[in-house]
Amino acid sequence: MQHSQPPKKILCIHDLSGVGRCSLAVIAPVLSTIGHQVICLPTAVLSSHTGGLGTPARMDSDTYGFATLEHYAQIGIDFDCIFSGYMASPVQTQLVQQAFRLWPNAYKVVDPAMGDNGKLYGSLPTDIVPAMLELCRQADLILPNLTEAHLLLGLAQPAPAFDWTNETAQALANQLAPLCPSLVITGVPMGKYLASVGAGKEQFILKKLLLPRSYPGTGDLFAAVVTGLLLRGNALSAAADAAAAFVSDCILATPPDADPRFGVWFEPQLKKLIVHAQ
Repeated sequence: MQHSQPPKKILCIHDLSGVGRCSLAVIAPVLSTIGHQVICLPTAVLSSHTGGLGTPARMDSDTYGFATLEHYAQIGIDFDCIFSGYMASPVQTQLVQQAFRLWPNAYKVVDPAMGDNGKLYGSLPTDIVPAMLELCRQADLILPNLTEAHLLLGLAQPAPAFDWTNETAQALANQLAPLCPSLVITGVPMGKYLASVGAGKEQFILKKLLLPRSYPGTGDLFAAVVTGLLLRGNALSAAADAAAAFVSDCILATPPDADPRFGVWFEPQLKKLIVHAQ
């Protein structure tokens, strides 16, 4: 691993869920531990994530988002990276596009968080897919999971029991490669392993032992570690490998009988990222 780059100023445009260990609640501490300066721009504030904790209280303010970007531009903040994630509507993707226009030299990372387990999130309208596709076309790096990769390509989802091979996984990643310079598809099942598949500037397949437990927020943790290490000067394959290892450590550190709706116990694992801040 390389550590030659100084810390960066990162504008994180994601939702903020109070309960559930996901989105900005995990992204900000991860990036900060790696040593970066994090500026948070919530697309929505929710009392909890939407996965099994009832209907959350919610505060949306698209007006706030655009006014915040204007304020940052007026006071001369220069962002090194713009990192976006879950968008509740196509209007919010326009917020990210505005940030791209205001800081054209920033490194642009898009996590097209739209679905999982073979389907679009139930809280999202179907027109979020073309809106997210347009964001991906403007990005330097995209980080879709397997479901989101299929949504972006307009493909039917594979059967749940389908096991990917190195060749079929790389072929899928290569179909997405024309969208942007770099990408990593996560959550690709390969027998007893889960794989992360890179395409574009770097082609690679990284396999980690499949852990038979599922939690919200692990995709956010992966994307944050990848982004943080990439901006520290690491190769994308090395950053993805470290991110997958960190997520695995967080899952293993979470008691098997803990309520999965509250996410992985990532907090004690943050110390493992400190070395990357040095």
